[in-house]
Amino acid sequence: MKKFFLPIAVVAMGMFASCSKKEAVKCEAEAANTCCKAAIDSVMATLDKTVETPAEAIARLKDGNARYVAETPVFPHHDHKRLAETAPHQAPFAAVVACSDSRVPVELIFDQGIGDIFVIRTAGNNVNNDAVMGSVDYAIEHLGVKTVVVLGHESCGGVTGAIGEVKADDESKIDELLTMIQADVKEYVGKADSLDAAIKLNAATQVKRINDRELVKKFVEAGKTQVVGAYYNVHDGSVVFN
Repeated sequence: MKKFFLPIAVVAMGMFASCSKKEAVKCEAEAANTCCKAAIDSVMATLDKTVETPAEAIARLKDGNARYVAETPVFPHHDHKRLAETAPHQAPFAAVVACSDSRVPVELIFDQGIGDIFVIRTAGNNVNNDAVMGSVDYAIEHLGVKTVVVLGHESCGGVTGAIGEVKADDESKIDELLTMIQADVKEYVGKADSLDAAIKLNAATQVKRINDRELVKKFVEAGKTQVVGAYYNVHDGSVVFN
């Protein structure tokens, strides 16, 4: 019997050591989960507060994008409770004029949810028509958004077509769209290697176009809203505000 004692003892010690290790890992996981939950609860508490100023609105968008880039989003306001809260009334804190590009999911890249952002999307994020500008006016005057962000993005197809003089089918409206964008980036037409510069100029031109409206000036001068440009990187998910 003695010859079996040592192996059995070693196995028993191994089992106890294994159990201890599992318990330690379990405790570490529980601690991490508790810590993560506390961090998420803290972020959610902040996101449930009303945004009062343009500076707070920009900060909230920047913080959300930082979470998105770091792959630590909290996905706020995505549940049925939020549906019930917003069903009778919407009060978004920001409006974002974005490109229709499928790679620019506005709420996701800013880690926001239902009722947080009034999104206006058109190819090339161009506001040079009444339908789009009317939507901007509605966001400012009736919804009281604290900021309007014109979001240009890397590899924008609308601007690419405009500076490259892409021609569409005669029955298509694409030429009209590209001509409209082209007018805002005319110094870059034929300069495909200046795409990023053209994209940023296009966004800046839309910001100026919005800011030049008398209605908008009234709200900006009163400190009720702010119109800014931004640039989204489709490779790393980051947004840089101008």
